[in-house]
Amino acid sequence: MAFKEVTGKYPRAVVKKASQVKALIFDVDGVLTNGRIIYDEHGKETKQFNVKDGLIIGYLRKAHILVGAISGRESGAVAKRAVELKLDFCHQGIVDKLGVLNKIAEFHNLKKKEIAFVGDDLNDLEVLKSVGLSVCPADSPVYIKNSVDLVAETKGGNGVVREVADLILAAKGELEKVVK
Repeated sequence: MAFKEVTGKYPRAVVKKASQVKALIFDVDGVLTNGRIIYDEHGKETKQFNVKDGLIIGYLRKAHILVGAISGRESGAVAKRAVELKLDFCHQGIVDKLGVLNKIAEFHNLKKKEIAFVGDDLNDLEVLKSVGLSVCPADSPVYIKNSVDLVAETKGGNGVVREVADLILAAKGELEKVVK
């Protein structure tokens, strides 16, 4: 039941791509967060993360799906959240995201068609164009939306990783197990 409820709202080609995913990788600012960077009076950076994104990551890992982040910025808050979520990797301060993605694929013996990437801006574009399933949040710029396989219904920081994870798990027949 959950399989059809989730996958039924997406194009068949997107569901097929999702069924081949062995790694879900995402940007952080604008994807895992709403893209806002808040500094307190002492210059300490804070970010908000959506608990729904965090909860599903454990289920992805149980389904033997690699999960990680590649971010253009460095942040202590992101490092802490990555540890909390038990991400397989979290690369921060990355200028060449495609280069890092290629190294991850080689290290884990992944084909590009087996990788899903969620990104929201120009520094994600090369990666989005190179992976098997490319997704952006609903509030991404139009030129990013025009370059991906799927524009999520969800905005960045509001559960977009959860939406993509549910799609992947449903397409692989794993969501039913999670729900039961």
